[in-house]
Amino acid sequence: MKRMSKLLAAILVVGASITGVALAAASPTVSTGSVTKKTDTTVVLEGHVNPNGAATDYLFSFGPTAAYGANSTVGSAGAGSASVAVSKKITGLTPGTVYHYRLAASNSAGSANGADRTFKTTGHPPAAVLTGPAVKVGKSIATPTGAIDPNGAITPWEVQYGLTTSYGSVVVGPSLPAGTTALPVSVQLSGLASKTLFHYRIVAFHGSATSYGADQTFFTEPLIRPTPYFTTRTTPSHDARSPYTFTTGGTLHGNTDLPAVGRCTGHVGIRYYNGRRQVAYTVATVGGNCKFTQQATFKRTYGNGPTPLRVTVDFRGNGYLGKANKVDHVTAG
Repeated sequence: MKRMSKLLAAILVVGASITGVALAAASPTVSTGSVTKKTDTTVVLEGHVNPNGAATDYLFSFGPTAAYGANSTVGSAGAGSASVAVSKKITGLTPGTVYHYRLAASNSAGSANGADRTFKTTGHPPAAVLTGPAVKVGKSIATPTGAIDPNGAITPWEVQYGLTTSYGSVVVGPSLPAGTTALPVSVQLSGLASKTLFHYRIVAFHGSATSYGADQTFFTEPLIRPTPYFTTRTTPSHDARSPYTFTTGGTLHGNTDLPAVGRCTGHVGIRYYNGRRQVAYTVATVGGNCKFTQQATFKRTYGNGPTPLRVTVDFRGNGYLGKANKVDHVTAG
């Protein structure tokens, strides 16, 4: 009986010491809340954080996907043991766009994330813009083209252009009506320097939202088109049996101060003559490597026996290069 009394007394002492020790802090408890005060470009994100007894910081992550990509500023949820409401105002958002967001908090004991949620800003989404090729490029003019989807709002737009991707010059196009279909756009640029590379892009506007098309380039034509040097070869040198088949190939050389799109384009006329009589005619296209090749087949030479033929190879020129010609000789029959 005496030993039992001592054991009960010991249990009471241990129990008293346990109740006198403060509980250890735990990682925070987090709940992602709703959104309020939505506008085209701003929103207030809300949630609740329980610090669970330790000084706790929180922030909201947000972005177009659940990978987020941006964070709010950091706030303090205190060091209490009860859930507290927290919020942050987010600015600089894109109108008419769905965003993901979640609340996160951390303290000395650990961190926690709330559930992923979404919201959509008010207003129309930004215009979708495509910068197209430049057409009607001349010595001092060019016409950039493209397409713009207004995405439901009246859309002003412009072409930015210049010698670098900093552009520097602008031509404003007529505003597009509200709609949800892509519309073609173009504007002529004038007063350009000849033989010059220009950068350009199409830019569209919706209130505070700006949409940029990709950068493109064009090269204005020279004031005086240089005559290209080119080499040709027609093979075989002798085809003895009808139908006669010859292949003429060649390469445009030089003028490397011009872009390949200017000096490696165009057509070459290839004619086979017996004296003044034309016995065959074909056309070759100059490829992007400045080379061309074309086969000609014909049955008659208008001659007796082996007949010498003159092959005239005429490059017809383009906006960047002048005309040029070469002469080859073959024998048929």
